[in-house]
Amino acid sequence: MTFDIIPGNALGCRTNAHRHGWDGSICDDASEWACGIEADFRTKYCATGTPRCFHLHLFDEDGPSLVIPDSGVGWLLGQNPNVFDDQVLLVWAPQAEEPHGMVDGRPVGSLMAGAYRIKTVERIEQRNHIEWRIHPYEDGWTYMGSLDTQAPRFIHLGGPYIKQVDRKAIGPLFESAVEAGSEVTEDWTVEERDRLIHFAAKIDGWLDLAEERIQALGPQIKPTPAATAPARSAAKRPEPESPQEIEPQLATRLIPLPSKPPSVEAPASYPLIEEGKLKGIEAVYGKETLRSLQVAAMTRAIVLLRGPAGVGKSRMALDLIDDPNRERTLVVPVSAGWNSHQDLLGQWNSTAGTFEPSLFTNFMRAAELAWRSGDFTTRIVVFENFDLCAPENWLSEILLRSQYPDQNTCERTIHLPGNAVRGWAADAGSRLLISPAVRFVGTLDMPVRSSTLSPRLLDDVGIVDLNVSAAMAIKLVSPGLAPKQSEALIALDGIVRPLHAGVTLTTTVAIRTCLGELEGLDLDAWKAVDFVLEQEIIAKLELLDPASVEERIAHESIAWAEGLGKRFVRSAGRLTTWGERISQVHIFKGS
Repeated sequence: MTFDIIPGNALGCRTNAHRHGWDGSICDDASEWACGIEADFRTKYCATGTPRCFHLHLFDEDGPSLVIPDSGVGWLLGQNPNVFDDQVLLVWAPQAEEPHGMVDGRPVGSLMAGAYRIKTVERIEQRNHIEWRIHPYEDGWTYMGSLDTQAPRFIHLGGPYIKQVDRKAIGPLFESAVEAGSEVTEDWTVEERDRLIHFAAKIDGWLDLAEERIQALGPQIKPTPAATAPARSAAKRPEPESPQEIEPQLATRLIPLPSKPPSVEAPASYPLIEEGKLKGIEAVYGKETLRSLQVAAMTRAIVLLRGPAGVGKSRMALDLIDDPNRERTLVVPVSAGWNSHQDLLGQWNSTAGTFEPSLFTNFMRAAELAWRSGDFTTRIVVFENFDLCAPENWLSEILLRSQYPDQNTCERTIHLPGNAVRGWAADAGSRLLISPAVRFVGTLDMPVRSSTLSPRLLDDVGIVDLNVSAAMAIKLVSPGLAPKQSEALIALDGIVRPLHAGVTLTTTVAIRTCLGELEGLDLDAWKAVDFVLEQEIIAKLELLDPASVEERIAHESIAWAEGLGKRFVRSAGRLTTWGERISQVHIFKGS
């Protein structure tokens, strides 16, 4: 069979008439609710609380997925499991209504259930059959089951179950759905509305990308002329289904599937920094910092970015790969109360009898599925405030298993409590592979909470110091300072930077913001910058233990306040008082 989709069209398939919107819950009174699945199945499984329905998690907030048996899609995915990557899939369902579902157990028509932009397809081997689980992008799915939007007409493909939908019908379909879902109701939430609006806004671009992916599958073949095309046998013609079937239009291209999936070898390493990001890092932090970062990435499982607040640690961590939509990046804020790996991975729910995964665990699961399917692009987890709690309390197993060689998948696998994970396939088990393509980055403020970082941990991580001079920060941010203001800030930075209270990127951004709002603040430029320095720098200095500050710094600070900084009246006054207090402490110590 051939995959004779017209590039640019969407895929389509039919689901059942689920009572609760395919949100992961089993239908109430399932044996009495005619959803399109045989009554024996509903009585044996659904009515007894057994989650065997293929469509159960189709629009589950905790991890949407659609399962299709091999009999429905194996003809296609068995030859090339990546053929659906980045395709748009429309899903419709038979029209049903309370209290019994489909009238007389037969569909009157079909309504839109929702849509996916497909990210990956997972092959699942059961004891006696094979299933295929389709996963959408995190921002690439939308539920439409509450809107009564009519499903589009479809065109058959070369095999069973999966259809195609003419691209010209997709725009009007989503316009109708957005209009129907413009108002929030009891059955239509703000989140559902916003997700639909986002999907509708992106659909044209996604279809363009889908067209490019299909065209890349194989050589273009001219269609068989209608006059010589073999006629379909009436006996073999598929039974019509709703929405109304239409005859295939003459395709401009027929894309044959390759006889077997393309062979793609896993890379020897997974770069922490993508090629297009190297020059930007060097421009801001210098060649030495870039080289230090590259060495740490090559030799350690976790790279820690250390520097004063405002130096751009988080900014760099989020800009190591080209991922503007954060599809391959996860930020994990570390909590001071974490004391075990459960705080990172999730918790066992004894009532439900399942493991409740965290965002981190679900991200790692998605990364595992991508890696197993041949997607070897780097993914990054950023641990913000890495030292806020002793990492060995919550990260030890991740750190240990991520150091095993890529091919040692057994040693790289974590066993989560129990046998089932909420939101995962019922037969997926509770094992989690630490994908070799996932890189870990942590941020450390200065001064570091050294009590939380043990020598053993420091042996396993690479630490890279980030530092941006005041002159570079002013150059990068262009806050609009006058030359004398820039001179004064650079001089102040040179004095207090050893105390981790210098002029940072954050400081210059704050200055730029205030200088752009002088009229609203009713301040002149000097006073506006003065307020920023007072809050961003002077306040930090005043929190320091006076005995820990060199007397030299106190004298230099007073000199700055009386010279280059004297027009920053508020900051100069407080800095002079601070410097005098430091000097008094040293005089007392000397006596």
